[in-house]
Amino acid sequence: DRRLPADISPKPTIFLPSLAEINLHKAGTYLCLLENFFPDVINIYWKEKNGKAILESQQGNTMKTNDTYMKFSWLTVTEKSVDKKHKCIVQHEHNKGGVDQEIIFPSVIEGMYI
Repeated sequence: DRRLPADISPKPTIFLPSLAEINLHKAGTYLCLLENFFPDVINIYWKEKNGKAILESQQGNTMKTNDTYMKFSWLTVTEKSVDKKHKCIVQHEHNKGGVDQEIIFPSVIEGMYI
């Protein structure tokens, strides 16, 4: 029985859309990878940074990696909202202070100049 790390809240890694996707499709896909969390119960959703509505997004299955879990979620942003910032919101029982994590993604337009 191995010991779990002290901090078992989800650790986010973000991926921004490629220039090719933006130029070709006038859209972009944001990907939020969450790793090293326990237990496996997690809720992920997306909103515009200052918006209230939950956006339609996709998620992979929660996968076990050694003693912890990982999951990814992605949001495809269309031409009408490429200029807006978006956020991936993560609900997990081990988030610091019991508060939802909010991972801010730059607008697709901003992301092109990084």
